[in-house]
Amino acid sequence: MWLPREGATRTLLLLHGSGADEHDLLSLGRELDPMANILSPRGSVVQQGMTRFFEYEPDFTPSNESLLSETARLAEFLELASARYDFSLESVVTVGFSNGSHAGGALLLMRPDLMNTLVAFGTTQVLSELPKEPVLEGRRVFIANGETDHYSPKAKTAAMIDQLEGYGAEVTLLMHPGGHQI
Repeated sequence: MWLPREGATRTLLLLHGSGADEHDLLSLGRELDPMANILSPRGSVVQQGMTRFFEYEPDFTPSNESLLSETARLAEFLELASARYDFSLESVVTVGFSNGSHAGGALLLMRPDLMNTLVAFGTTQVLSELPKEPVLEGRRVFIANGETDHYSPKAKTAAMIDQLEGYGAEVTLLMHPGGHQI
């Protein structure tokens, strides 16, 4: 879904969580930046009847193969959308929740040239196998996680922050008292 704004200087790439669709984060996007363009794709994977941006293994860990291949597809989509709708990739702020947050984090690590900022609700995933080492200087990441989020425990969040900062990203963390939510 493409929602342009006249004179917009930013484009929000909204990546929904498991079981949602391209409409799920529209109100959040408008709340975060009412003057931004919005690009909100639907995840291309359906697993256990839920739309996602990548598959999970039976133990609910991300499928590395699916995450890498689907992130490459998402990168291609973003490049094509940038050309079609005439927005700068440097203006992209990726906003993701849960599965979409993981996909946004993978996109930042694999293709940092495709966004300026990542806003992650429900943590992203540490990637142990990267095609090449990313350079994240100048990239900003905002993470909001719940203290009781069983999908994103503190150790997982800390490891992800270490990885992002290790590659040069500026990371801000907000822990709220809730669970797996925005």
